[in-house]
Amino acid sequence: MKKGFIVRQFKAIFFTTVAALTLINTSAASAQKQVIIPETLKDSYDNFRFAPAVRAGDMVYLSGVVARLKDDETDADIKPAVIRAFEEIEMILAASGGDWSDVVDVTSYLTDLDKYVGPMWAVKQERVPAPYPAWTAIGVSSLFGGEKAIIEIKVTAYLPAAEADD
Repeated sequence: MKKGFIVRQFKAIFFTTVAALTLINTSAASAQKQVIIPETLKDSYDNFRFAPAVRAGDMVYLSGVVARLKDDETDADIKPAVIRAFEEIEMILAASGGDWSDVVDVTSYLTDLDKYVGPMWAVKQERVPAPYPAWTAIGVSSLFGGEKAIIEIKVTAYLPAAEADD
């Protein structure tokens, strides 16, 4: 047999095996996918058609939670809006079987980075325990929810299924 033929056969077997294992892993992962909808967010899920959170294996991915000022609030004091957003995140984490200690990554989007990062950080300091998650803060021009939407916080948590079942 020629060396080239053996190499081609080996490559064909190798890539077929890799493709089969990928398909098996993808099927297993999709079988583990679970949408998490706290009761108070069910209408939002039905109307806007996105999940508050999705568990995929040991990871829980929260959709962005928006800190939105109420009509009688101004951006001179955004702390109440940020606290409401953190409370919603905590509710979704609890529905997932976790809390802030399970969070591994946070991305926050702020419509006025310089003005809002301090108040957001103050709430974070009160609510997020060590060891702290990775955190990225990004300035953006606008968020879903109109001009009263000032911050959006997206969270990823590592929550092994065995812990969630406890």
